[in-house]
Formats: sequence, structure tokens, C-alpha cells
Amino acid sequence: MDIEEISQQYITIAEEQFGPMCSEWKYIGTEFNEMGPHLRYYPDERSVAISLSEKARNDEIQLHFQLSHEVCHLLYPTTCVETNKQERTSTLNEGVSTYFSILAIEQFGVTTEIIKKLRDYSPNYYDALALFCQLIEEDNQAILKLRSIQPKLNKIEAQDFEMAGLDIPEELNSNLLGTFS
Repeated sequence: MDIEEISQQYITIAEEQFGPMCSEWKYIGTEFNEMGPHLRYYPDERSVAISLSEKARNDEIQLHFQLSHEVCHLLYPTTCVETNKQERTSTLNEGVSTYFSILAIEQFGVTTEIIKKLRDYSPNYYDALALFCQLIEEDNQAILKLRSIQPKLNKIEAQDFEMAGLDIPEELNSNLLGTFS
């Protein structure tokens, strides 16, 4: 299976779990680069690509981890198509994406090892994942419910949880809505 087929499978799964893509950007495929994984925007064409690190080219686990993570960001990009300005990224946004990455690598039997690596080397992603897991313990449909109120995760506000019928602790709400750093 080629990378674009895998991308499309992850897009389908992510949309089923977290709601439909809401983007003015046209998705044009996957590319590799010398930087870390990210969405690469092409403002003149109003298009976006999933850009993976070179490490993912020859490492199947990294490929699935990075690709699935960026697929989630593709559902609700944080860069405005009109101004090309990047919005802040919420902890909720990174938590969803990291969770989806963990699901994607379960097939390789390395979940525990990867979670330990996150904890040890990327504690901000680990913390976002832990907060997201607390949210879905409260309601495993939370993201679908929230996105029915506000499709873009970075634009969700505290009152959106109540409007979505989610009764979660105020501290969890605040932590999820904080800026990811």
C-alpha cells in the first residue's frame, strides 16, 4: 500500500472518530522533508500537504505515527487560508492528534514503548495525550460533540463544552483549552 492510500485510510478513520474535515485548504498529498512533521501550506494554490520527516521514509512505525498525527491536524488546520496566519494550537488539538497516533501504531505492538518515549522526551505531547484521555473517559464522543458546536478545535471555548452537553471538571476544561507549548 502506498503512502497516499494510507493517508486516505487515516483521513476516513479520523473523520469517523472526530468529525469531518473543515478546511478551505485543498489537501494535495504527502511529502518528506528535513524538518519535523507538520502541515505544509502552499498559500498561492490554497493547498496543504502533510509533510513528514525523512526518518519516517524508512521507519514504518514513525511513518504511521507522524502521518496519523498530521491527518488529525488536517481535519481543522490552524492556518487561515485568507491571511496565511497561524493560530495558536490548543492542548486539546495536540491531545487528539497524539491519541490518534497511538491508535495508529497499536498494530506494531509498541504502544507502551512509544508512550514511555513521549513521557521521557516529549512531555508536552504526553501531557496533552493524558488530558485528552481524561476527556474521553468522561465521554468517548466528546470530540464529535464539541465539533458539532465548533468545527475547529483551536476555536473551542469553555462554554462550548456545556453547549455540547459535556460535564467535565473545570480544571480539565481549562487545561485542554490552554495553548499547547
